[in-house]
Amino acid sequence: MANITLDGLEGKLKKFRRQDKAHMVRYADDFIIAGNSKELLENEVKPLVEKFLSTRGLELSPEKTGITHIDKGFDFLGVNIRKYNGKLLIKPSKKNVKACVDKVRNAIKGNKAAKQINLKNCLTRLLRAGRIIIGL
Repeated sequence: MANITLDGLEGKLKKFRRQDKAHMVRYADDFIIAGNSKELLENEVKPLVEKFLSTRGLELSPEKTGITHIDKGFDFLGVNIRKYNGKLLIKPSKKNVKACVDKVRNAIKGNKAAKQINLKNCLTRLLRAGRIIIGL
């Protein structure tokens, strides 16, 4: 259902895309809208998105919604996207790195008395199960 709704939202944003003022990127039910000015996003795009979603009984999540400059960066789909000195860098978000380290730490602490091979097998299972993602 979220994809159908976001298809419609993309249609509503066509006028901004044609003028090269705003672009939408989405994955499943998460999306970002990049614009060429903060004023455009605050005064035109965000109200349009809120109105579009409210007519469908949906609303933007206040915790996940914000307007920020690319130089300050933002998290999207578990990665941090930010421009450093004019270069775009995409790296794992601090939250995801912490979760990964915590899982490895808990596995090691929980197997203090285990043989080295058993600990290795435990960590391997974590990695193969996809519960830990290393790097990008």
